[in-house]
Amino acid sequence: MRLFVAAELPAEICEALSETSALLRGCVRGRYVAPNSFHVTLAFLGEVGGSRVDGACFALERGCSGFSSFTVALGDFGCFGKRSKATLWQGFSDAGALPEIARGVRDALRGEGFSFDEKTFLPHVTLMRAANLTEGTLPMPTLAAGTVSRITLFRSDLSGRRPVYDPLHSYLLP
Repeated sequence: MRLFVAAELPAEICEALSETSALLRGCVRGRYVAPNSFHVTLAFLGEVGGSRVDGACFALERGCSGFSSFTVALGDFGCFGKRSKATLWQGFSDAGALPEIARGVRDALRGEGFSFDEKTFLPHVTLMRAANLTEGTLPMPTLAAGTVSRITLFRSDLSGRRPVYDPLHSYLLP
């Protein structure tokens, strides 16, 4: 199964991202991420055997222990890839403890023998894939702040038209 660990976002942030996504639909062509799929990926594990899920849950618990819930604030747009087929995302003007929790989770996963995408962590929420950013002007992103209180191990199912993310285990930050 395809797994990743992510910070779930509070309603205020998801509502702002949905507003931004609606604004983008008027000026950018591409594949939009469904609002119920907004999250911040902390570690992408890829394909993992079912027998290893318990180890990933243990690593999630260990990597998050000692952290409390924290506030984040949305910031500007960014993109990965070529501007004609980019991944468009919205970052954070204040990422709170996201970088530290990502480091803790990644260290714990490594300690349990998991391999994962080792790219430098950049806190962001993907809004679009295959976005054509070569024409038109991006709108101002909707800004909001909210409290992150849940880190979750998700299974990603790509067999349908859109990805489906099923939560397998969550750690509630006090």
